[in-house]
Amino acid sequence: MVEFSLIAVLLVLLVVGIINFGLLLSFKQDVTRAATVGARVAAVELPPAAAPAAQTFDSRYIAGVDGTNDAVDSFNQTCGVDGMGCSIIIHNCIDTVLDPNSVAYYDDGLDDCVTVELTYDYANFPIVIEPPILGSALPDTISAKSVARLNE
Repeated sequence: MVEFSLIAVLLVLLVVGIINFGLLLSFKQDVTRAATVGARVAAVELPPAAAPAAQTFDSRYIAGVDGTNDAVDSFNQTCGVDGMGCSIIIHNCIDTVLDPNSVAYYDDGLDDCVTVELTYDYANFPIVIEPPILGSALPDTISAKSVARLNE
């Protein structure tokens, strides 16, 4: 009985750790998928043929926001609420401010890429109950970033 009680504590900690890791990995996968969906939706949005440049930008941005919000909503989160931060940026692919090592197909000075970045504040809004010993191993934030080239 004594030996079993010592081993049972370790076994329960191991099982709880595996379950928490699985839940966090699933959540990270959902965040990555949501960023990818948002970038893809903005990239394939085709504005009306005779639309001015400002309307083209707006329609792609709105499509990216809507796609990201729909994807984030699929795992019961909302952009800008309860720790889920969403950022959608339409920029030139060779934008050295966003990525100093970026390489574009061509540098024409036009906004031809969309970047969707999602960040979840896990430290203040945990999705699983923090186990007593494993708490220090959990991340402070869970984030994902996706870049897509706009369909022209």
